[in-house]
Amino acid sequence: MPKNFTNGFKDPVRRPRYIIWTGVVVLVLAAFVVVAFGATSTYWFCASVCHKVQDDSIEAYNRSSHSEVSCMSCHEPANADPVTFTLKKAKALGELVMTVTNNYKLPLNAADEVALNRDEMNSGQCTQCHSANRVITPSDGIIIDHAVHEKNDIQCTACHNRVAHNETGSWEPSLTDPQTNATSVKHANFMSMTACFRCHTLTDEAPEGGMKAPGTCSTCHSADFKLKPSSHDDASFTRAGHGALAMTPIDRSTGKPATTEAAKTAAKQAIADEKEAAAEGGSKADVLELVSVDQLNYCATCHKVDTFCTGCHGMEMPHSTEFKTTTHGKISETKMDKCDLCHQVKKNNYEFCNDCHHGTQIDWKYDTKVDWKLQHGKAVTEKGVDACLGACHEKKFCIDCHAKTNPIPASHKAKDWLHNKLTVTKYGTSAAAPTAAHAVNALKNVDSCEICHGTGGINAKFCKDCHGMEMPHPDSFKKNHVSSASSKAKCSTCHQFKEVCSDCHHAGAKNGVAWQKQHSKVVDANGAADCFKCHEDKKFCVDCHTKLKAVPDSHKAANWLHSAGSGKSAGHSAAFTKANDSCEYCHGTGGTKAKFCSDCHKLIMPHPSDFKDTHKSGFASKKYTKATCENCHNQYYCDSCHHVGASSKVPWRQYHPTIVKKNGTEACFKCHEPTYCSYCHVRLIR
Repeated sequence: MPKNFTNGFKDPVRRPRYIIWTGVVVLVLAAFVVVAFGATSTYWFCASVCHKVQDDSIEAYNRSSHSEVSCMSCHEPANADPVTFTLKKAKALGELVMTVTNNYKLPLNAADEVALNRDEMNSGQCTQCHSANRVITPSDGIIIDHAVHEKNDIQCTACHNRVAHNETGSWEPSLTDPQTNATSVKHANFMSMTACFRCHTLTDEAPEGGMKAPGTCSTCHSADFKLKPSSHDDASFTRAGHGALAMTPIDRSTGKPATTEAAKTAAKQAIADEKEAAAEGGSKADVLELVSVDQLNYCATCHKVDTFCTGCHGMEMPHSTEFKTTTHGKISETKMDKCDLCHQVKKNNYEFCNDCHHGTQIDWKYDTKVDWKLQHGKAVTEKGVDACLGACHEKKFCIDCHAKTNPIPASHKAKDWLHNKLTVTKYGTSAAAPTAAHAVNALKNVDSCEICHGTGGINAKFCKDCHGMEMPHPDSFKKNHVSSASSKAKCSTCHQFKEVCSDCHHAGAKNGVAWQKQHSKVVDANGAADCFKCHEDKKFCVDCHTKLKAVPDSHKAANWLHSAGSGKSAGHSAAFTKANDSCEYCHGTGGTKAKFCSDCHKLIMPHPSDFKDTHKSGFASKKYTKATCENCHNQYYCDSCHHVGASSKVPWRQYHPTIVKKNGTEACFKCHEPTYCSYCHVRLIR
């Protein structure tokens, strides 16, 4: 059995010792609690250890007039008993968990629920220091009845929410949300006039969540106070400025319309944060639930919006979605004066209306500097008429206007409107791609053409009368167009480039380039077999070349007749080997035995297989001469064979002494007599 601790108190001998040690333990625990509570209540602990998630609030606190006041003075209940104090400490451990786990959403206290909490931030927290004997000094022109607010159970922090955490001026939060990586935003400032209208109102009904309080100027302002905001003094305020101001989101940190894009974005995000916080927190009896600052109507602090705006504009403001899409189209010409108040429709030649109806609504960038009549043609050509006819106009509207004014669209005046170079995109497979502007535009939006030229699309009478045949050509047209009733004149209506036939019929043709300038390369590369699918015989080629005295470009090359000792065949020889029938068009039949070839070469070409062995006897009988060989070959060519080790680029006599010295003269005397050497050497010595 384990020993019972209380048995020691029953034993007279051990009782004194037990009492002493128990007292020591109690004193140590009490000392620890006192020290711990004291340490955790210091600014150092709050700012540096526990509440790291409140870094922005601590920085704002350092900027405030309360920076010398202990955190506990405001955030712990006034005159709290030890149990309440301990429970408050335990509740604060939640932020320690958020700090350790780095799991929190910014901004903390998004809807200022701490300041609005009657239990945690009642007026007693403030009256510890701000007692009734302190003189209240509101700003000039401001009248504040604190007693009335106290009577209606409005605690101090319901208005003075940022007095101890000053976020005014250019100061910006620095903490980053660990979940979204977004920088935090400022809290609402309940000391702005806009914030006052969470309760105060010019209407007969209390604001949502608030209470009915008078909103007349004299309630809070003295008679000499300048009521009109400086923004209202701007010359453009009445026409345009007031509308932009009314639609600008409220910056909750100032209670005024946001002035920068960043502030506008923050204002929108603030509304979302507050709604999310309200949804998560639910309704609490101890929290003063007022509408948030950024959801208030800034203009409603001075004007009864429902009557003031409508009385001037004569219609609901801002316009409803139904008004933008349907209702405004039914506004009479008389009531259009109301539109002029803001949009100056008539003064600016209906520019405001055109920007939408002849711009965004038809997916067109409306040019405000150009009259719509001068740009609608291009818009209709590119975008079609569906948006026009389906929204505002009937087709008759277009026809009546065109019939009355008889306009010729600017697009129709372009040089390429009726005709342009029309070529085949890919030989043998693809159809001709239209290039004339009227054809390209018709394929995009033929319904636009019908307004003037009648229905039926490209088969309408207007189109057929011009083309004289079915458009676009049917699939069978390519096969039977030669035998059809189509004339070259009809074809040239569209196909004005005279080589359009060549582009299709001449394989390898380059679009837009005359066939005469390119056919030689194609024939050289592929031969002439494809030519005779259309042309009867070679006579066609010969007649043309003869008439034009045409010399192919290949014949003008430097190596066409001779290879200049390069070791490669001459150009004409290579071309003959590749496509010998091409040569016959101009040079006659018979191949290398043709008269043209034999007249030039003077001997059989190509050389017989035994020519290397027999040509010596041909020279001896003077059948061949050196001049005959040099028609194709130079001296180096002979040397490269007869003189073992000869170079094809250096004369033999310059380096043969070295070879003779090395190999002897026996090889020389296979061709030369022994006395042959002396003929040259003796002559050189002389």
